[in-house]
Amino acid sequence: MKPTHLKSILAAAFALGTAGAAQAQLVYGELGYSAMTTSLSVPLLGVSAKANPAMGRAVIGVSPLLGLTLEGLAAGHINDDRFNSSGSQLLNGRAKVNQILGVYVGGRLPLGPVELFGRVGAAQSELDFRGLGKADDTDISYGGGIRIIPGGNLTFSADYMSYYNKGGAKIEGYTLSVGYRF
Repeated sequence: MKPTHLKSILAAAFALGTAGAAQAQLVYGELGYSAMTTSLSVPLLGVSAKANPAMGRAVIGVSPLLGLTLEGLAAGHINDDRFNSSGSQLLNGRAKVNQILGVYVGGRLPLGPVELFGRVGAAQSELDFRGLGKADDTDISYGGGIRIIPGGNLTFSADYMSYYNKGGAKIEGYTLSVGYRF
């Protein structure tokens, strides 16, 4: 998917979100720390590499109907990681995920002070294995997790997300977040 398509998706999600926000049962935001796992395979060179960089992530969402969610996600680089390669050529370098921008449709299942949630959408990701290769593209993205609501508007959540998986590159990770419901 081209960046212009992602802009169209973001604009549509924003329009849906703002239109539903006036009637929304729930508007929320989260800030979190993401422990990422990245991999890149370059068959032409006979090399594959893995690394574990870190990102900061923000999610803004609206739940216009009970159980349905519309979300925007932005993640940025916090820390890169040394990659270890395997194959016919052993290369060393640093890997980082520069950014991830995504829009999602999802669902949430409230179970008292605990909530299960899932999301599926599209994410534009920038992955850089310095000296080996880069990935900068849009792909299907999905994940799910658990949210704890101790009382009031504060939330704590943990989730797994697959952000990108094509062309020999893969980005996935686990995130711990603190959130607020408005």
